[in-house]
Amino acid sequence: MSHNPNDIFAPERLGLITGSRVVVLRPKRSAEVGQKQYAKELANQKFFNFYDNTNTWQTEHGNNSESSACEYFQTNFDSSVEYHPPFMFIGDFGGQADAIHKDYGLDFKCPTSLQKWLDYLHVGIDDQQYHQGQMYMWLYEKPAWKFCAYLLETNRMSDNGEVYPVACDKRMIVVEVLRDETWSAKTIEAATSVIAMRDFFYNKLKQQFNG
Repeated sequence: MSHNPNDIFAPERLGLITGSRVVVLRPKRSAEVGQKQYAKELANQKFFNFYDNTNTWQTEHGNNSESSACEYFQTNFDSSVEYHPPFMFIGDFGGQADAIHKDYGLDFKCPTSLQKWLDYLHVGIDDQQYHQGQMYMWLYEKPAWKFCAYLLETNRMSDNGEVYPVACDKRMIVVEVLRDETWSAKTIEAATSVIAMRDFFYNKLKQQFNG
């Protein structure tokens, strides 16, 4: 089901497990502390219709550079991708992809250093990004997801006249991930305890503020 992608405070979006945080459900080590904290955050969002803004300057750089990254991909790889498709959700899971193509989806990453950018070439994506990609492939019914790391100077670099030593036509590293058809069932099962905790904390908020 699709919703207005511009309304981040739409009731349907609040309290949903998102792609950027779904890794909490599938950690390599103990999950109890992280899942409990995430459940509280979801309950708070759902009750107050409010997101805490915890963005760092690195996150702001990524958000501000996202449209430029999409334009770069459209110019140098495929012009038919759709930027900011509709928000999608299934049950207690929801998210909005950066862009989609008829055959795949895209997530744009804008690292704030040459080293972090090159890690996409040398190392690839991390667990958080892998699970995010799997969730979006499930939501948007795509067989593949492309993580597109775009290198763009930060504001500090631009202010100081610094330029990365990389040619303009070589500034995007693309890492493709294929869909794991078993991922959604395993993740839905893993989400059961988080959803129960979310609802428990939500009811505590109702008792405190609506009683």
